Amino acid sequence: MKPVIAIWMLVSGCLGIPTSTVITEQPAVDDIFSSVSKMEALVHQENAIVDMLDSFLIDAKQRIAIIQNYVTAYRQVMNGDLSSSKLVANPVDAYHLVKRLTIDWDVVERVLEAESNSSRNALNHVLVLRETSVFPNSEDLHGAAIALVRLQDTYQLNVTELADGHYNGVDHSRGQVFQSRRDLSGRDCLFMAQHAFADGYYDTALQWAEAALGQFARKGDSYGSELEAFRNEVKHFVEFASRVHDDVLERQGPRGVNWQTNSHPVDRQFLTGNSEKYNSLAEQQFTPKLYQHQTEDEENEHYERLCRGEKLRSANIEASLRCRLVTRGHPALLLQPLKVEEQSLDPMIVVLHDLLTERQTEVLRELGEPKLATSLHRGGEGKFVRSMIRTSKNAWLQEHENASLPAMRRRMEIATGLIYGPETASEYFQIANYGIGGLYKTHTDNVIHPDVRPEDQDPWNLYVGDRIATLMVYLTNVEAGGATVFPRAGVTCWPRKGSAAFWWNLYKSGEPDLTTRHGACPVLHGSKWVSNKWIRQYDQMLVAKCGLHPLEKFSSLLV
Repeated sequence: MKPVIAIWMLVSGCLGIPTSTVITEQPAVDDIFSSVSKMEALVHQENAIVDMLDSFLIDAKQRIAIIQNYVTAYRQVMNGDLSSSKLVANPVDAYHLVKRLTIDWDVVERVLEAESNSSRNALNHVLVLRETSVFPNSEDLHGAAIALVRLQDTYQLNVTELADGHYNGVDHSRGQVFQSRRDLSGRDCLFMAQHAFADGYYDTALQWAEAALGQFARKGDSYGSELEAFRNEVKHFVEFASRVHDDVLERQGPRGVNWQTNSHPVDRQFLTGNSEKYNSLAEQQFTPKLYQHQTEDEENEHYERLCRGEKLRSANIEASLRCRLVTRGHPALLLQPLKVEEQSLDPMIVVLHDLLTERQTEVLRELGEPKLATSLHRGGEGKFVRSMIRTSKNAWLQEHENASLPAMRRRMEIATGLIYGPETASEYFQIANYGIGGLYKTHTDNVIHPDVRPEDQDPWNLYVGDRIATLMVYLTNVEAGGATVFPRAGVTCWPRKGSAAFWWNLYKSGEPDLTTRHGACPVLHGSKWVSNKWIRQYDQMLVAKCGLHPLEKFSSLLV
């Protein structure tokens, strides 16, 4: 835990702010927020709960204000024929879905416990539903909140507009505007501010706190006698967060691996004698740093800019890229060539358009969905762990599970010229689904690390070789966000259903090519499904041959 977070937890107790709002580094094992597929199931669970509550209200013949508020909030969102997929596609509506089934439902539960036998029966009905069905917990609510915070920060969304449920898409969305069914209350905005603070987004935390005050000012009547207490709570938070913000800015600067602040202090007294220093920070211009080592902070900034659709490469580099039809001299491609779009020549990164048919993408989703489990990533000690660095769920499919999978594998082999079978040549099909703000921070795909001793490596990896290449197929279109970006190469690949991104992870010598470090951008609106196929090194010895120089790269898709 960061020291400043520990201080915040101590101070928040004094201010009356629940410390439970501070998210931990590791989500629960069976979290729901990290998968849109799992989130859709919540819509059906809430339908059942609201049906039961409606019946209870009719039978009881009395208005129970808290329960009625719950039902009303639900009805405001679910009017019309809104599908579950459309509801959870919107991050604000998805947040409200999780909030209703955690904090709001806990209040309803306490009311039901104090009611008559009919209330007890209604409560038991829902308790059974919670025990036997998919249901969110507090960690899902925390995950949904920090996902909204990260979306706002990554895509530089206007906090006031986002609090009203209004936000714009990114570059490839062609100016599309999204609107949630409900806005965020002042209490919700404070909840976001607390999570932003705990995660080191000190500048963003202050923006959310200001939005909370704005919501209180516009809709104060709905808070009744509690309005003044809420305002004081926000003011106490702003005072403390401002002191921490200014202290971090003064001692550590405006941006680091796990913190960020504004370029100027909140307290103008800090400017005394230091105005030139802070003005110079504000005037610093971003300069792309491509094809070379990047610090973690530099890599994060490149990652975020590429996620927003910014162009980081020179016009000369962009002009050298081509779209072409490729047959590779293969009979299966003569009448239907590959549609190849070059994204980068060094490193070689291409998009193969329409690699799979719409029906094939649906098959992969249908097979993978029942098996989804929380995604892991390689931690600092080489072990696979769960964390907010990767928020998704994945599943693995073997070819014998469906008759169409061998045909897909063969199509991939023809397209890339690499060998995908037997099992030593490539891994099983991995299916991944990204949830609210789903992302995977920048990483490499190789699994054999040069700085790890052979006896500490996985024996299977040493037997089959490293992941020489990656083929990632997009199984859905994503309405906004969700790109795959390569910070060192300055490349952004936007999801398009049926298309696939392909790149080499290794030099011809077998050493990792760090210019292909890549990440999955947060999903701003929609649901993102992908299928990864990782090709192993040693079975490719006759088609992807070694080079004569340690840093010689594969320069073409045509191996």
